[in-house]
Amino acid sequence: MALIARAEQCSRGLKHKLEKKKYSPRAVESTLKNLSELDLVNDRRYAELWLKARIKKERNGPRMLNMSLKVRGIDRETAEAALTAVLTSEAETELLRRCIDKFVPGKEGKQNQKMAIRRFLKMQGFSTDIIDRYIEEEY
Repeated sequence: MALIARAEQCSRGLKHKLEKKKYSPRAVESTLKNLSELDLVNDRRYAELWLKARIKKERNGPRMLNMSLKVRGIDRETAEAALTAVLTSEAETELLRRCIDKFVPGKEGKQNQKMAIRRFLKMQGFSTDIIDRYIEEEY
């Protein structure tokens, strides 16, 4: 209970922490099941809160955020649903601006620079609409 009282936990992370404390696998599974049933551990809620915190300071795109959730043990469907819920157009635009700050294209011409930025942002997982709007406003 002390672990979930401090911060939101995901199932996999909590499982790892309990196993590290040498609790039996049976006790860990039972505890996780009970906590999930009581909605004290909820991977979707964890994913949304984690994303909201990262979007405010991350400099990576949606694809990297999604991959980071999967590394934390969040299944694909839950990660994508959380990303869809949290990544509003405004949040995606804010994230894009921070992401583009770390991208420094070479000394190509303006058109090549636009194409390089477009490719970079697409690889980062930003939507075409957000990319087009950014390119239109900035270039």
